[in-house]
Amino acid sequence: MVKIIQAKPHNTEAIKVFYSQCGYGGGLSEEDLILIAQLEEKIVGAVRLCPHAGFFVLRGMQVLAKFQQQGIGTQLLQVCTEQLVDQVCYCIPWQHLRSFYQQAGFQEVAPVGVPDVLRERFDNYISRGMNVVLMCRSLASNKSLH
Repeated sequence: MVKIIQAKPHNTEAIKVFYSQCGYGGGLSEEDLILIAQLEEKIVGAVRLCPHAGFFVLRGMQVLAKFQQQGIGTQLLQVCTEQLVDQVCYCIPWQHLRSFYQQAGFQEVAPVGVPDVLRERFDNYISRGMNVVLMCRSLASNKSLH
């Protein structure tokens, strides 16, 4: 059975190896809140909640390919939303994952009016031909889920 836990500093190297296996190169920061999905002590999923002034960014949502479509990403996302009850959170997922994030209260937003760091990252992804969408889970949507 998969368990979702908050990563500890001693998990850092294993998380880096996991992200490398997934082809994710976003890196880690000491400020990140990292949640990991473990199956028999092996990391099969992970996500980073990166704090900024006044908001968080959900980054690095990854599940090993052979464990996808088993609800692990949904479990990770659920724990993220529990951690962020009173926080605004943004993410920039692939277009085909829009409904996955909508189930947790994220809504598509226009790049106008979002913090500069997000608009710049979004614009960079789009300029590289990445088919992504900019989404936000606001305080209003947090309250509607409770």
